Amino acid sequence: MTGAAIVFRKELTELATTRSTILTGIGFAVFFGGMYSLRVGAGGPVPLAKSLGSMLFFLTSLIGLFLGYTMAAQVFLREKTDAVIETLLCAPIRLGEIWLGKTVAVAVFADLFALSAGVLMSVIVSLRAGSLATAPPEVIFHVLVGVPLLTACLVGLLGFAQLLLGMKENRIIGLALFVPIFAGLYGLGYTSAGAFAVSWNKVLLLSLVAVAVLALLLRGSHHISRERIVTSLP
Repeated sequence: MTGAAIVFRKELTELATTRSTILTGIGFAVFFGGMYSLRVGAGGPVPLAKSLGSMLFFLTSLIGLFLGYTMAAQVFLREKTDAVIETLLCAPIRLGEIWLGKTVAVAVFADLFALSAGVLMSVIVSLRAGSLATAPPEVIFHVLVGVPLLTACLVGLLGFAQLLLGMKENRIIGLALFVPIFAGLYGLGYTSAGAFAVSWNKVLLLSLVAVAVLALLLRGSHHISRERIVTSLP
């Protein structure tokens, strides 16, 4: 088993056994999944499939990114404040593998709740409509592929910064990353009239950009300095 796989299993197990993390994920999935289901079809003369797709696009992206944002602090930053990172630095695992294992673990865990919220919303909408409601294929692709990539991209960026920088800098960088991504997804999912605004071109472009950023981060993670991490400890 590679170092990244060991770190991935460790972090995923800790996330799955942390009560506050589980309750937060379930709370977000149930609350927002139910709330957004009531907004499907309420935006005027928009076909049900397009209205569902627009809400599904934004809902899954929102939950995946927000949970990834909050859990990244738990996985990366808290280990520095609790001095756990010093133990990892002494282990025979490369820093790039530590970063990769943590990033994938958080992304997978957050996306499970994002997918659950999307399924819950679709079920409620179908029950209200009296028939099976399905989203456009480009939205389904985004939920299954795009959201995990975007979540991993945000978590990877945050993790990279949280390993190298101090507490104050990380707070600034966290907001600087999350707010523009959140605003951009909201603008992409809706037009001013509330009509469906997502296309295959936009969805594929988002995924390709996320892949490119992740590739750059993976390459850069191999050059993280252990000394730099130690000097950034509180």
